[in-house]
Amino acid sequence: MSGHHCHRCGSSLHPGAMKCSGCMAGVVYGATVAEKTRAAKVGAALMLASWCYVVAFSIPAIVTGVLATLAASFLFRIATARSHAGLVRTVIS
Repeated sequence: MSGHHCHRCGSSLHPGAMKCSGCMAGVVYGATVAEKTRAAKVGAALMLASWCYVVAFSIPAIVTGVLATLAASFLFRIATARSHAGLVRTVIS
């Protein structure tokens, strides 16, 4: 993890650091909680929209749609986490 620097002040970030020693900004490894949450919401909204467009409303269809929406939300969240893997950033605390 050596070679990472704070994007706010330029200080070197020690491996595993939780805060920048120069400006005390929080260090984020990978996707932030907000990015994962947004991805889950987008996945759920897309699946729900497509489900409403395609499926007739009946109890089995509603249950299937709810399960598919939850699955899409989970998969979008995982995809976001994987796409941000190895990314190191600093954020204002």
